[in-house]
Amino acid sequence: MSRGRALLVAIATICATVLAASGCATLPSSSSPQVIDTFSPSGAGLAVPTPVPDQEPDLLVRDFLKAAAIADQRHAAARQFLTPEAADSWDDSAQTTIVLRADLSAEGGRGADRAEYTLRAEKVGSLDPGGIFREDVGQLEVTIGLARRDGQWRIDELPPGVVLERTEFVSTYAQRDLFFLSGSGDSLVPDTRWTAADRTDLEFSLVNLLATGPRPGLESAVLSRIPASVSVRPDDSAEGQQGAGTAIDFTGLPVLSSQATTQFAAQVVWTLARADVPGPYRLERDGAPLDERFADGWTTEDVRTFDPYPPVEPMRNALTAADGLVRLDASGARPAGGPWSQVRGGRSATLSHDGEALAVIAGEDRAAPQRLLIGAVDGEPDDALVAQTLTGPTFHPVDGRAWVMVDDTRLVRVGIGVQAPSVQEMDGAPLRALGSRFTGLRIDPSGAQLAVVVDGKVFIGALSAETGQPLAGTFRQIGRALGETAAVVAWRDRSTVVIGQNTTEVPVTTITVDGAMTTPLSQRNIAGPVTAIAAAGREVYVVDQRSLLRLDTVAETGDRYWREINGLAAIRADPVVAG
Repeated sequence: MSRGRALLVAIATICATVLAASGCATLPSSSSPQVIDTFSPSGAGLAVPTPVPDQEPDLLVRDFLKAAAIADQRHAAARQFLTPEAADSWDDSAQTTIVLRADLSAEGGRGADRAEYTLRAEKVGSLDPGGIFREDVGQLEVTIGLARRDGQWRIDELPPGVVLERTEFVSTYAQRDLFFLSGSGDSLVPDTRWTAADRTDLEFSLVNLLATGPRPGLESAVLSRIPASVSVRPDDSAEGQQGAGTAIDFTGLPVLSSQATTQFAAQVVWTLARADVPGPYRLERDGAPLDERFADGWTTEDVRTFDPYPPVEPMRNALTAADGLVRLDASGARPAGGPWSQVRGGRSATLSHDGEALAVIAGEDRAAPQRLLIGAVDGEPDDALVAQTLTGPTFHPVDGRAWVMVDDTRLVRVGIGVQAPSVQEMDGAPLRALGSRFTGLRIDPSGAQLAVVVDGKVFIGALSAETGQPLAGTFRQIGRALGETAAVVAWRDRSTVVIGQNTTEVPVTTITVDGAMTTPLSQRNIAGPVTAIAAAGREVYVVDQRSLLRLDTVAETGDRYWREINGLAAIRADPVVAG
């Protein structure tokens, strides 16, 4: 269930991974309440680098960089490579930078008792407190000085902060999701963090992170039933029990209503389950069950309606320019029947999340005006908008209205009205600040975040939990190493987007929402550029230079190639899925 280290970087110059490297506290042996720090590796099975007798200075610096990936006890492992004075004065919390590869050169010269090395590297990310990854670009250059003490080389001069090589980080830390509530309170929103991969107190560190709240930018987009005042302690009665699951005792937790208790449990249970912490989960308040009905523990089945990654069926419909909406089955494609099959010139279409409504952008020629049609799937489509360009549509999962960007300047949402569609102007300023030419617009399945492609770049931003409007200052670019090749975007799931690109080399790429993992999809039997993209469950759908294609992303590697849709070969068609 946890992505962990299985999601290794596929494009070395694109990917980066991070974790905040602040000081650490270890889990106490007593049962008194204790806030558990998040970033200390457990040490179990972990090879900790130590200085080697008579080690050459450049090799000692290399091992120091490896040890810097272990943040336990204020980077105690890395401080072994420093002189006592440098170990006391080194500010490891000042800045943490992830680099692709550290190159060393002895430009400062080397004498019998003194050496100086220049470290140069390409930056790929930086670390924020709470295990939050931030993409970064540019070159890093720092100077590291060494002195010979008692016949052994030790580092005595280095700048504040920590430099981690990507390979060391991905071998030491794992990607895990914290879950917060959407504005409606009935859905979970993932907030991806990076924590030590091998640690014994993972359940407590994750719950502690939940109590600290969502990452900056998500605060106004999500809700939480985990108050900041809560702390956790291990359940001593669970020690030595085999197969007993996980017990967490909360202190400082106020009395919750029945609904709030379920929401609280959903956040905790899914956070732990997705991190492979064993269940059932015995959630207690000051030693007593949080809910007597679940005294033996909660399972994911008890909060199944909150499943953040529910199963999704493959695509069942497609939109053709000549024959409107068609249905797909094992025998091929056939007209869907009804008014939607009479629509001509369809260029993109999206189903509402409940499968009841359909929105279509139609236009016989890209140079001609485009129309937005909306209506019930089994009803008559209504004309809602006419503009020179329309980007979208995308449905909000809660209110069921479709969003479009009109002429690259106006953001509107459209609902199915009794007499005619309702059109509401929204605050498009946060999007206009990103660029001028929009080609992709997609709301995530929880309704908390918005993915945008503008001027060939991909941005992820938050939507207000109260108003649903885009939140200014929350949009951040991901996939910077793609340059300006992005054309279209779709949500593969709540924590990953899939990008269609204006390139023949890597036409389709997936990116985690935090920007840490960028992975190209198969390049077999696809001819970029990609002009449309969608995802449903294990399958991704694109329109390349030739036709509508599908890719089974979990097929055996040897069978992972793009295939044409039966009945739609060489026919202009676009994917139709919920979103």
